Amino acid sequence: MALQMGIVGLPNVGKSTLLNALTHAHAEASNYPFCTIDRNVGAAPIDDPRLARLAELLHPEEMILASIRFIDIAGLVRGASKGEGLGNQFLGHIREVDAIVHVVRCFEDERIVHVDGSVDPVRDMEIVETELLLADLDTVEKHRVKVEHASKANPRQAAVDLAAIARLTEALKRGVPLRRARLAPEDLEKSRELFLLSDKPVVVVANVAEDDPEGKAPCIARLREAAASETLLALPIRLEEELAQLAPDERDAFLRDLGLPGRVLDRLVAASRDLLQLITFYTTANEKLQAWLIPKGTKAPRAAGRIHTDMERGFIRMEVFRPEDLETFGSRAELHRHGRIRVEGKEYEIQDGDVCHVLFHPS
Repeated sequence: MALQMGIVGLPNVGKSTLLNALTHAHAEASNYPFCTIDRNVGAAPIDDPRLARLAELLHPEEMILASIRFIDIAGLVRGASKGEGLGNQFLGHIREVDAIVHVVRCFEDERIVHVDGSVDPVRDMEIVETELLLADLDTVEKHRVKVEHASKANPRQAAVDLAAIARLTEALKRGVPLRRARLAPEDLEKSRELFLLSDKPVVVVANVAEDDPEGKAPCIARLREAAASETLLALPIRLEEELAQLAPDERDAFLRDLGLPGRVLDRLVAASRDLLQLITFYTTANEKLQAWLIPKGTKAPRAAGRIHTDMERGFIRMEVFRPEDLETFGSRAELHRHGRIRVEGKEYEIQDGDVCHVLFHPS
């Protein structure tokens, strides 16, 4: 299963347009709030020269790039945590993603409706952030009540849980997103258990005007300051959508005419990888060579589960070799002959570039 990035923001700020630019998903993007009701989904493939070189050496029948799955989640508004604007449904969609791309409108255009009547990037970002915090407070409070009701069965564990809940509640009431709260390991575990929204990593995308592709408008500096430690990218989303429709040679010529070194979207994909601390590993099976993205530090069974849940449940072992060894010896047969294919068990942490074959018991 591909890693998932949820695209969030106020209504009508460019979320569906960004999805189209990233993935050619053809999501509807119109000039009115709540154009998106159901979530739209698309996958952005990740260019990988190392995969191409492996294919040259291994000669698979099929080669498949890794991808990041982007989900365009319908716009949040004030009161979303209380159900305003179908807020409960939309917040539920955010719980399912690995990280968030928060789109903020940073250009003036009287032809494009703004749900609050004016463009104010800092205010708009804070509205969405506040709704995520309020939703988390509601989740934590409901869990507190549940733990208290069940405390007689295991009072020692309940005391540990309630202490963690109290610390999470204190941070949230201070208006601190949990990803910035420097949580203790036990609190971090509780946050992940509850799928809390403000704990998810965030990339802020400032949707800038087409004539300001580098984001030099004064409002971008204010937004960058308000975003604190979050990664912030200035992105002319409408322009990027147009570029996505061009053939590569036409696109490159257009970028040269604009004086730009390349598509900013490539930076968004790279930022997503950095944000989630992703590495790439490769699998070979059934004449198929495929790249996969996983968080750094992932152990072999969990990595196998990215391919299929049955592989994680029935994991036996992995056969692993390195791309540089394949370059040296030239073929899988020669790797075997020189003892360069290792057998790794359940505690092995996948390394960037590992080429793996998973052995498992089918369920």
